[in-house]
Amino acid sequence: MNTIKIKIEKTKDQYTAYAENVEGIYGGGDTVEKVKESILNAIILYKRYNKNSLPDILKDNYALKYVLET
Repeated sequence: MNTIKIKIEKTKDQYTAYAENVEGIYGGGDTVEKVKESILNAIILYKRYNKNSLPDILKDNYALKYVLET
């Protein structure tokens, strides 16, 4: 199973996140939980609108690994 590494960072106003090993997946939110929801939504949208050019990591089963940077 592939692993998508999601880096979550605390900024002055909110949390932001991005997939370190999949270009183009970003999220944000007021809490860690909200940023995780945002990332999941970003993955769904990415897969929906990039069906013909999906990276291999998104074609098969994958797990998300969240890393919180403080």
